[in-house]
Amino acid sequence: MTAIIINMNKRDPLTSLERVSLALQYKQPDRVPVAPLVCGASHRVLGITYDRWSQDADLAVQSLLDAQELIGFDAWLTLVDLSVEAYDFGQEVIFPRASTAYPNTDNPRIKTVEDYYRLEKVDPLKTKRMRHVIDIVAGLSRAKGQEIAINGFVYGPLGVLSQIRGHERLFKDLIRQPDAVLHAVELITGVLEIYAREQVRAGAHAVVLDPLYSSRSVLSKETWEKFEGPFSKRIADAVRDEGGLVVVHNCGGGVYFDAVIKWISPIAISHAYPAFDCTTWEEHADRWGREVVTIGYSDPANISFLLRPEEVIEDCRKQLETFKNVDHGFILSTGCEFPPNGNLLNARAMVEAAKIYGSN
Repeated sequence: MTAIIINMNKRDPLTSLERVSLALQYKQPDRVPVAPLVCGASHRVLGITYDRWSQDADLAVQSLLDAQELIGFDAWLTLVDLSVEAYDFGQEVIFPRASTAYPNTDNPRIKTVEDYYRLEKVDPLKTKRMRHVIDIVAGLSRAKGQEIAINGFVYGPLGVLSQIRGHERLFKDLIRQPDAVLHAVELITGVLEIYAREQVRAGAHAVVLDPLYSSRSVLSKETWEKFEGPFSKRIADAVRDEGGLVVVHNCGGGVYFDAVIKWISPIAISHAYPAFDCTTWEEHADRWGREVVTIGYSDPANISFLLRPEEVIEDCRKQLETFKNVDHGFILSTGCEFPPNGNLLNARAMVEAAKIYGSN
């Protein structure tokens, strides 16, 4: 996106891609970009079941295209679910008909400490689900890659490991079996580097890396830096080496902005709560708003289920007001994925709010 040449004197409206690119460079677009994280929820626009959406790239591409046309948002996120990578490492995954896929925690791929060392590398281009995401990126790129921002998605290596070991077991192993955990994280990272590169090659303008455990609500900063910080850097560097931008998503409470920036150096951070060293959004905007672009931060449950469209517009107005003085480095979004069964009219209301209150 940073390589796009934008003629601000042209008479035609900005494309969504141009609008997002300007915000990521702290330059003034015609209005604040809007990117509610409508991922799996797009299956309802096409009228297919979620399990089909999450396993058929052609259907996923068409539903994402239709959702963008219906809602009018400025960027896609190709998050399918958090078990994508785990599936390809051999984890049994359950695919509900109407909701997000998830690992069968009663049958973890890593059952014993010895299994950490038995984990084998895979080629993302020859797998089922990582290839599925790469194909989605490619399909969106062919259709509208010159107009709409495309964000790939990679779950962090520690997150992937938690999907194939189980969170509780993994957290115990961080203390009791650190060498085994680090061995598996190293192997997984090598695969994720390739996966991230292939998304950029397929047409992603940016890749969103989700180091979920880099937040106060999950792990200590020191633990995250030991087990995932340096590995996240390798994935981020792979994206940049391929010419893509790096964005971080973390919907945990109290994200360690200092550590995330130290290791990953993202151009923007998508998050649901203020940073670990801030208590309010106003404080966050003042502390971090000019250091890294903010993507956020509407509460997905409120936006999709509890509020009427007019209330969504008012909620977004308050967010735009809070971040009005960050030199245009703000993208209006949900703090986490828009729920698969949420009210899509409210996603449209977010776009309308930006047109009303975020225009320049």
